[in-house]
Amino acid sequence: MTNTKRNISVVLADTQFLTNEALRAMLTPLYKAFYTVSTKAGLQQYLQKEGISLIITDYILFDFDSISELEDLRKNHPEIGIVVLTNSITHIKIKELNDIGIRNIVLKTDDSEEIFHAIDAALKGKKYYSGDVLDILLKKDGPLEDATILTTSEIDIVRMISSGLSTKEIAVKKHISFHTVMTHRKNIFRKLGVSSSPELLMYAIKAGLIDNIEYHI
Repeated sequence: MTNTKRNISVVLADTQFLTNEALRAMLTPLYKAFYTVSTKAGLQQYLQKEGISLIITDYILFDFDSISELEDLRKNHPEIGIVVLTNSITHIKIKELNDIGIRNIVLKTDDSEEIFHAIDAALKGKKYYSGDVLDILLKKDGPLEDATILTTSEIDIVRMISSGLSTKEIAVKKHISFHTVMTHRKNIFRKLGVSSSPELLMYAIKAGLIDNIEYHI
């Protein structure tokens, strides 16, 4: 990368303070504008008002409800490059992102050169996976349990179920209806291929959603 500022505006959609500050320090000297947002509403405001060239996002920590929202974002703004910068990712999630046309993925543990390579590739409409992401793609074994197929809200409900809360208690705690919680439960069971709370509990432990000393029977 050169020290000359490029006529490019970047939006970072992330909720981690240290990530935001580190990328601001790295990218502000290189690009015309660098913005940070922590909500979808904030992101949409920039997309409507500014000539944004690139979005960098941690799709897990940001308030996307599902990966389909990323797909909609890409379809609605095909001229904007998207880089996924996340703490961790699975083989399944990489495939899902690839299927919706998002093919620039790096980890927050990668060095700065990997991030710059991913950014340059996204701006040129090319694909770039960091070395660690490629290792995940090439790895044939590993745990079958993949909690990333769940939304953030669903993961929250899994943890509440595992802690022993009833459907009614979960509804009160999350300020949603009993029916909505039941719908979430059905979706969770369907996605994970389980048919009972004990099966869900074991899945949650193996997927790392909870420690095996946290649950309640």
